[in-house]
Amino acid sequence: MKTTTSKWFTGVIGALVVLGIVIAVNLLFSGVRLRKDLTEEKQYTLSEGTATMLQELQRPVTLKFYVSKSNPNLPMPLKNYVQRVIDFMRELADRSGGNVIFETWDPQPDSDAEEWAQRYGLMPQATGGIGAVPDLYLGLVAVAGTREAAIPFLDPSAEPQLEYLVVRMIHEVTRSGSAKLGVLSTLPVLGAAANPFMQQASGEDWLFVSELKKQYAVQPVMPEAESIPEDLDALILVHPHGLSERTLFAIDQFLLKGGRLIAYVDPMCISTEKNLQAGEMPQPSSDINRLSGAWGITMDAQTIVADVAAATPINLGDGRAERLPAWLTLRGKDNLDRKEIVTAPLDNVMLPFAGAFVGEPVEGLTMTVLAQGSSDAVMINAYQARNPAMMSTRGGAPAPDARLAVRLSGSFPTAFPDGPSAAEGETNEPPTTVDNWLKVSEKESSVVLISDADLLSNDFSARGMNIFGQILYQPFNDNLNFTLNLLEQMTGNPALIGLRSRGRFDRPFERVLALERTAQERWQEQEELLQQKLMDTQRRINDLQALKEQDQQLVLSAAQKAEIEKFRQERFEIQRQLKDVRKNLRRSIESLGLRLKVLNMAAVPALVAIFGIVYGWRRRTRAAG
Repeated sequence: MKTTTSKWFTGVIGALVVLGIVIAVNLLFSGVRLRKDLTEEKQYTLSEGTATMLQELQRPVTLKFYVSKSNPNLPMPLKNYVQRVIDFMRELADRSGGNVIFETWDPQPDSDAEEWAQRYGLMPQATGGIGAVPDLYLGLVAVAGTREAAIPFLDPSAEPQLEYLVVRMIHEVTRSGSAKLGVLSTLPVLGAAANPFMQQASGEDWLFVSELKKQYAVQPVMPEAESIPEDLDALILVHPHGLSERTLFAIDQFLLKGGRLIAYVDPMCISTEKNLQAGEMPQPSSDINRLSGAWGITMDAQTIVADVAAATPINLGDGRAERLPAWLTLRGKDNLDRKEIVTAPLDNVMLPFAGAFVGEPVEGLTMTVLAQGSSDAVMINAYQARNPAMMSTRGGAPAPDARLAVRLSGSFPTAFPDGPSAAEGETNEPPTTVDNWLKVSEKESSVVLISDADLLSNDFSARGMNIFGQILYQPFNDNLNFTLNLLEQMTGNPALIGLRSRGRFDRPFERVLALERTAQERWQEQEELLQQKLMDTQRRINDLQALKEQDQQLVLSAAQKAEIEKFRQERFEIQRQLKDVRKNLRRSIESLGLRLKVLNMAAVPALVAIFGIVYGWRRRTRAAG
């Protein structure tokens, strides 16, 4: 009995000692955070540029996260999202060296926290269904001194852009003044004096310029300028056709001094045709190869990218619509870099008659491809691109994954090691505004090259609607968003330029998407076949109609009736095939779903059973031995 009691006390004491050790270790290491990001896309790892920016902040920033954590209607997926946001904010604060303070507030009804959330402009959302009272706050506020910025609602669907959104907000409350942009263009993007001989007034800014003026100080730069204002945060070139050596030299020096450049060049800019003055000839092509050649990147202004996979349906008149391979529509992850914050949220970017950038960046520069064609892309000439009858990619020079938009970052070399070349009638001396020119960058900078300028035109980015005498524009693609994203990134802290998307937390069913994609391709193929047969039938009916007598025009002939009946039979058969495609798609998806369910339900129990059998067998083997 004594032995049993002694063993019992010994066991209790041992358990208490172990518990004490665990508690002591827990207390000792409670302030230590050990993290290891094992996700494929490094979703929980801050970009190095972000960490550097936070540590170099000139003033402390307080991040206030207002979230209704006590809300009973909060669904589990949203709770998980809230926890990920909190973990990310704590990571920001930990990596900032004390420059960022993170606070969490629960704005319960009629509380001081709710009052402050409303003062900051945070918008509550209803979680109880239609007609319910808004009861969910999920917003973020940044405060630095007297400056404030807020994200009214942290949309879970924008989680891949969370790092960019937060860092941009921190930059907004810590920088002084608005960014200043220079715009140099041979197109009237900044408006022009109305010409009485033109049918349309041309005094209005293009839509993208109007949007830029809402956020930035926009300054025009003349195409013949021999110097670029040094106080510009970024310079935008739009179809820079025929720039002089002096102007190119000024742009070169602006870049080497740390200025940032966005250039929209174009092998065939159709917007020039719309804005011609009387007697002018169109100048469709533009490039800055004189500059970019020194960086290792050029664009052939005589050839155009054609890509069947990115072809755009265009109305050619007479009720005809053709898919033009040289009129590109870039879609999602197939053409746009999903890891880049600029292109990650974009779904549809239209580039009419774009070129391709070739070459590799010189030492000191890194290149990121923001937009590209498919593996089937080819290069064709301008005449072939403009002529619908010749709009075929056959015979084109293969250009797989043609680069349509790239970003260069780093230390740029000058394109004018001996200064600008003298123009006709000039001496070979530098411009009077430059005493000594730079041959290498004073500081690192960035350049974005886009091989199309038409994407900025109102005609290819938005639809104008007359609402009570006022023209309002509704974007029908992401062209405007692409430009605004670029400028937002290029005019901010350098950390914003290289900031990537944090990746997607929802993992798509790639097999299901592949099945749907295959079925969609078959569907489109059959649909195009049906449409072609319809047109052929209509053409044959019209030919038969032309052969009839004048007084028989309203009466169907036997041959016409036969053609119509033949088409009806063909249409019925094709529609039946389309139904089979849909049924087979559903059957394949359901079969795949069933296999996944069986695997999820049976795999874990099976593994446990196998482990138990193996473990029991090994114990018996050892006991027998």
